[in-house]
Amino acid sequence: MKTEMTNVDISVAVSELQKVINGKLDKAFLVNNQDGKELILKVHIPEIGSREIAIGLGKYKYMTLTEYEREKPRNPPSFVMLLRKHLKNIKITSVAQHNFDRIVIFNFEWNELKYKLIIELFGDGNAILLDSEDKIILPLKIERWSTRKIVPKEIYKFPPQKDLDPKNLDYSLAKKLFIEEFEKEENKDTEVVRIISRTFGLAGVYSEEICLNSEIDKNLKNPKNEEIEKLFEGSKSFFKKVFGELKPKSTLKNGEFVNIDPIDLKIHENLKENEIKHYESFLTALDEYFSRFIMKKEIKQAESKLQKLVKKQERILKSQLDTKDKYEKQSVSNHKRGDLIYANYSLVDEIVSTIKDAREKMDWNGIKNVIKENKTHPILSKIINVNEKNAELTLKLSADYGNGLIEDSVPVDLRKNAFENADIVYQKSKKFKNKVQGVIEALKISEKKLAELKEKEKLDSEVFKEKEEKIKKKERKVLKWYEKLKWTVIGGYLIVAGKDATTNEMLIKRYVEKNDIVFHTLMEGAPFTIIRTEGSEEIPDENILFEVAKFAASHSRAWKLGIGSADVYWVRPDQISKTAESGEYLKKGAFVIRGKRNFIRSAALELGIGIINYDGKLRLTTAPESVAKENFEKCILLKPGKLKKSDLVKELLKEFSDFEVDDEDILRALPPGESEIKLK
Repeated sequence: MKTEMTNVDISVAVSELQKVINGKLDKAFLVNNQDGKELILKVHIPEIGSREIAIGLGKYKYMTLTEYEREKPRNPPSFVMLLRKHLKNIKITSVAQHNFDRIVIFNFEWNELKYKLIIELFGDGNAILLDSEDKIILPLKIERWSTRKIVPKEIYKFPPQKDLDPKNLDYSLAKKLFIEEFEKEENKDTEVVRIISRTFGLAGVYSEEICLNSEIDKNLKNPKNEEIEKLFEGSKSFFKKVFGELKPKSTLKNGEFVNIDPIDLKIHENLKENEIKHYESFLTALDEYFSRFIMKKEIKQAESKLQKLVKKQERILKSQLDTKDKYEKQSVSNHKRGDLIYANYSLVDEIVSTIKDAREKMDWNGIKNVIKENKTHPILSKIINVNEKNAELTLKLSADYGNGLIEDSVPVDLRKNAFENADIVYQKSKKFKNKVQGVIEALKISEKKLAELKEKEKLDSEVFKEKEEKIKKKERKVLKWYEKLKWTVIGGYLIVAGKDATTNEMLIKRYVEKNDIVFHTLMEGAPFTIIRTEGSEEIPDENILFEVAKFAASHSRAWKLGIGSADVYWVRPDQISKTAESGEYLKKGAFVIRGKRNFIRSAALELGIGIINYDGKLRLTTAPESVAKENFEKCILLKPGKLKKSDLVKELLKEFSDFEVDDEDILRALPPGESEIKLK
C-alpha cells in the first residue's frame, strides 16, 4: 500500500497544480491526525474560487487539491499563524518540483514581497517558509544533518542532488552520465533494477517498469553495453509517459485501494476491469486515495484500538472473577478442614502422638511401610500421605453435623497439636476471605472502567460513524452553461458576458446566434456581452439596450479603474469576424468589428448583487440597480471601491445567509477588481 508520493507522482501532481498559479492564500490550517500532520492551504483562484491544497506530512506524505472536508482546529499552532501573517492574500506565482526530487517549491509574490514555501515529502516530511533571500523564517519542524540545518535564520540548502535529470535525457551528456552509473565500482555485481532506482531516485515499481520496457531482466548484473543502451532507451520511454502520456488510475483488491499511478504500467496489463479505476486527473486520484481511503483507514484503526482496550478490560475482569471464585473456594475449603480437625481433635492428637513415638524407633521409610501394611487399622488407615520434609501428614477426616457425612483430606503439622493445626487452616481461610474482599474492590474498579470504556466505545462509534460520513466531497454546484459566465436577466432577455479572453472566444463561437445583439465597451480587453434574442429579429427597446450597456460597462475594466461611466456600442453577430486585416494579428479573445456601431454614451457603472428566480431555481447574479431592485428577491447595491474581495465576500455571505449561496457563487458574480457595498 502506498503511504507516500514518489518523485514521479510529485512531478505529475506539480504539473496539474499549475492551476493554482495566480491564486492567493486565504488561510492555512494544520490538522493533527494519528500518523502525522496535514497542512491545508486554502487558496482563492481567480475565476475558479476557493480550493484547498492538502499536504500530508508524517507517515503519509502527499500533496493534492482536495475536494474532501476536513475538521479544522480552532486554535492554529504558531507555524500556521506565521504562514497566515506572511502569505495571506499573497499571490502564488509558481509551483515547481526541485530537480525531480521529492521537494516542491511554492513561490509567493506581491509587489516587493517575495516568499518561498518549501515542502519536503521525504523522511517525516517538512514545510519551511523562506524569505526573498532563502533564509528560513520558520520550519514546521527543526531538523539537523551533517550537511544542512533546517532552523530559523539559516540559509535553506537543498539535499544533495542526483547528477541525471530525467527531463534532459535527449541530450548526449545524459546518456554518458547514465552509462557512467553502471560503470561505477559500487555498482559492480548489483542488479540493474537497483542501479536504475539509485540513478533516478525512483521507487522500485518504476525501476521495474523501465526494465520491462527495455526487455531486460531486472536481476541482471554487470550488463553489456548493448543492454545498457536498451535500459537507457527504456528509461526515455518511461519518462516520456511521465511527462506527457498520463493515464491516472488506482489498482484495487476486493474493492480496496492497493496503489495509485499516474501512467499505464506493464505490470497492470493483466488486471481485471474491476481491479482498476481510472481518473480524469492524477490529483483526483491522489485526493480519493489519501483523503478518503487513508482517512477511513485511520478511523478504523482508532476504532480497532478502542475495541482492543475493551477486550483487554474484559479479559482483566474475567481473570479477576476467576481469582475471586478460586479464593472463595479456598476460604470455604480451609474453613471446612479446620472444622474437621476440631471434630476429630482426639483422633488427630492420637495420630500425631503415634507417629512421633514411631519416629523415635524407626526412620521415615519404616513408618511409611508400617502405614502401608495396616490399611485397615482404625488409626493408621486415616493417614493417606507422609511428607517428611515438611513434617506433615495428610489425613482423611470425616464428620456428620446433622446434614450428612462430610469428608475431606486435611494437612496436619506433626509439630503442632490438633487445635494449633485447626487454627492454621482457619487462618488460611480468613486470609483467602480477605483476599476475596480485595478482589471484590478491584472488580468494582474494573467493572467501572469496563462500563466507561463501553460507553466510550458506544459514543466513539457514533463519532467514528459521523466522521466516516463526513469523509465526503464538497458538493460543487452543477452550473448551467450561462452560470459559468457573467449573466443576468433584463426585460425578460437572458444577458450573457465573457470573463476573460478564453470565455470571450467561447461566447462568440459557441453561444452567439444569428439575431442576438452583441455589446462591447471601447476599452481594450473588455468582455463581449450578448442579448440572447432567441431568434427574434426585433430589436429590444431603448431602455433594455441602455440597461444592458450598464451591465457590459460594469463588468469591464472600467469598474476596476473606478470610472463612473463608459461608452458602449452594440452590433449584430454578422459584423464580428475572427479574420484580421492584412498584416495584423488578433490575440486570443479578440475579434474584428466591421460596419456600423450603435453607441450608447456614458453608460453608468452600477450593479446590484442578489437573488433572482430564474430557470426554475433561485440563483445569485448581478444586474444594473433599477433592474436588480425590481426583479431580485433580495438585493445589495455595489459600487467600485477599495474593499478586498475576500472581505466583501464575507459581508455578502452574511447578507445572503438565508439562501443557498457560497463564496464561489459570489466570486463568480462580482465585477473585476475591488468593490464595496453602496447601501443595504
